[in-house]
Amino acid sequence: MMGDTHDNPMGTDGFEFVEYTAPDPQLLRTLFERLGFPAVARHRSKNVTLHRQGGINFIINAEPESFAQAFARAHGPSACAMAFRVRDAARAFRRALELGAKPGPLSAGPMELNIPSIEGIGGSLIYLVDLYGDRTIYDVDFRPVSGAALPEGAGLTVIDHLTHNVGRGRMDV
Repeated sequence: MMGDTHDNPMGTDGFEFVEYTAPDPQLLRTLFERLGFPAVARHRSKNVTLHRQGGINFIINAEPESFAQAFARAHGPSACAMAFRVRDAARAFRRALELGAKPGPLSAGPMELNIPSIEGIGGSLIYLVDLYGDRTIYDVDFRPVSGAALPEGAGLTVIDHLTHNVGRGRMDV
């Protein structure tokens, strides 16, 4: 859980989701299903699917003209974005910009949540989400898949960390 803001100035509280992309998104869907992450919801207006196991949310973005598909064309199958849970997304976003982060693109459509993002490693995005717990971002932008509300999974419950792999000579410090 979150400590006081002196120990945690961005107010982070874990991972909300990891967003994946691939030139052939169906391969990711098949892989996630086999790993115990069934599709539990679909975006209301885009080709985006939410897969879940325990408290872990994986999103597959197959929307043709999206940031994710452009990322897939450049990098192949990959994690193009991740979202951190934060106490106050607007405050965390302002702080990140003050510390030199670059804002991510704004891509919310009509009647969709506008989730602030900053550029991550390799052109990926880092979203800042303060709507989690009893009411989530998925309640607004996604529709549940019938019969998949409580997937059994394989016993995984949370993401505790992620690692970025950066090719030799490709890390701008």
